[in-house]
Order: sequence, then structure tokens, then C-alpha cells
Amino acid sequence: MKFLNNVKNKRLMFVAVMLGAFATNSALAASPLTSSQEASLIKVCKALKSDNPRQLQKAIKSGNLNYKTVAKGLVCNGKSAVDFAAMHEAHETAGFLARKVNLSYDNRLAKR
Repeated sequence: MKFLNNVKNKRLMFVAVMLGAFATNSALAASPLTSSQEASLIKVCKALKSDNPRQLQKAIKSGNLNYKTVAKGLVCNGKSAVDFAAMHEAHETAGFLARKVNLSYDNRLAKR
């Protein structure tokens, strides 16, 4: 069962990365997102922007995602999840997500 979850998470991570990229003709063709998958990913992006860690936690859980998948694979408007939150000055959610996956959020702030 754990193997299936890992495969599902890797697939969702790949699809999330492709969601942020512009569609071009390429040799790699991603399977299209279902409307519920797309809605879940959009909900996570909105939660990142909200600066409410509890709302982010709910969005990730309801989308059957995990923090690592979101932090390392989700792209919101061309930015990584942590950078997207920081761009919108949602430091609570950016810091929360960074702590969950052991990213150094303070170093990202210093580079701005």
C-alpha cells in the first residue's frame, strides 16, 4: 500500500510541476489533470497565499498530498510553494511548510 502512495505522490508532484509550466509541444506528455486534482492543487496555492498554516494543513490533507510533495514539486504561478508564499508575504505559511520539510526558509529571505 505504501508503494502505491509513493507512486501516487510522485505522479502528483510531476503533474503539479507541469501545471506551473507553460504548455509547449514536447516529447514528454503529462497525463491531464482531473478537475478534482486541479482544484486540490489550486486550493493549496490559495492556502499558501492566505498566511494561515491551519488552512494550508487542511488543503494538503484534503488533497491527499504530503508536505514534501507540495514543497518540492508544486508550482504556483511559476514559483515554488515556499517562494510563492514568501512573494505574497505569507511568512507564516512559508515558514510552516519549510519547517515541515527541513528547508532553510531564513536563507531564502536573506537572498531577497
